[in-house]
Amino acid sequence: MKELLACVGLAKVRVDAGFSRVGRRLSAADCADRLLMTLAARAVSSGNALMVLCREGHANEALPLLRAVAESALSMRWVCADAAGRAETAWKELEAARWEALWPESRARERAQSFGVPAWAADAALGSAQDFARGNAAGLPWGHMFGDSQLPGRKPEDVLAAAAAWLSLMLEALDRRWPGEFPGAAEMRERAQISRGQ
Repeated sequence: MKELLACVGLAKVRVDAGFSRVGRRLSAADCADRLLMTLAARAVSSGNALMVLCREGHANEALPLLRAVAESALSMRWVCADAAGRAETAWKELEAARWEALWPESRARERAQSFGVPAWAADAALGSAQDFARGNAAGLPWGHMFGDSQLPGRKPEDVLAAAAAWLSLMLEALDRRWPGEFPGAAEMRERAQISRGQ
């Protein structure tokens, strides 16, 4: 698990270094710059919180954070395919954010597939609501009496590997916007795959 924690933590290092390099080129008036900075900050912060929970054995509690990382990465990658045409739309979605509409699953699955996100990483983030809702339900005294309310949930290593895959998509998006300034996406994706024995 140490290797995966280091891999996920490396995302912040790479994002910080990249924004330090491109900082003078950022424009407060550029919607794409503003959006990508905002979403990168959310993804990194959510990834950091996810690491803390997984390190302490609370992988199921980290699943909403994994979903947040996935959505940030997908939005960033989608915007970078056509920054001029998509940044304003994505920013308006953030401004009007409400919990019930924040993370549309069908859109996320479509984007994940089109951007080549590994199926296992997509499933960990997009198909884990039941694990979150019912994982570890036997953790209270006498909880074992309600077998139908229990799922084993996700393992910390699985959540961390998926987070690394999603954060690699975030780095890929940033490197599309600022070529050469946010390296390491392929390495992170490969480390996530290796951790799963693939």
